Amino acid sequence: MAKTKKPSKPGLFSWFFRFFSSKGKAEDQDPAKRKKEPKTFSMEWAVAVDNWKKKLRTKQVSSGVVIESPKFRLTKTNEKLFRAEGLDYSLILVTGNHLYKNKEEKWSGVLFVDEGELNQNLSKDLSGLDGLLSSLSIPKTDLFLDTNAPKDDWRVVLSWERFWKEQLVLHMKPNAMALAMLAIGEECRIFFESVATERQKKLVRDELFYLNLGNTDQNNPYSKAKNLYGFGTALIEFGNAVNAIKERRDKEQNHGS
Repeated sequence: MAKTKKPSKPGLFSWFFRFFSSKGKAEDQDPAKRKKEPKTFSMEWAVAVDNWKKKLRTKQVSSGVVIESPKFRLTKTNEKLFRAEGLDYSLILVTGNHLYKNKEEKWSGVLFVDEGELNQNLSKDLSGLDGLLSSLSIPKTDLFLDTNAPKDDWRVVLSWERFWKEQLVLHMKPNAMALAMLAIGEECRIFFESVATERQKKLVRDELFYLNLGNTDQNNPYSKAKNLYGFGTALIEFGNAVNAIKERRDKEQNHGS
């Protein structure tokens, strides 16, 4: 009579394989452990704007007290001027070039310039503000948020032909474009989406995603040196790009005429 063969017991290797496989599946099913992926451009933008307002204390007030404690007080005069007061100091802080019109309707404010460049341009006609800013190569970025800013602020690009608008977006790194849009606001976001390619939108959306995660040093080569606090350098890059494309456009138009 033939013997009935008993089913063999699973070996130790099979047990380990099933154990780690089931563990992996459980982790995949755990929403907290899944890898986060970017959402739509508009959703990432909305989260980034919310983070911008929450994390940047100086952007939460237009003027007045920013923060106050028994030993320190920071007050905001306007977009670029602050007063810091501590136990043994009281200082005016200037965060960048800032212009505004005084009571006589003349431009006033603070400009940071290179002294060598200043001397080099003293022989030019510096009687008008536009001539001064142009001669000293001062980016117009710090004037963006001023409604009474000189005519050559960033909004000059809105009147450009589509080709030059596209060149401006092409000129910008995705991380700087994302931060510049946040710093300037909704108007710049609308401009960007109106001329950017789908690939450019995806790249900037990914930058917003990484800014929202706060993991600016992971997975994205552009994000390694950028976070929400780096908007100042992004604005300078944007202003320099505006000036560079404007110069190219002016030369081509003058050459054609």
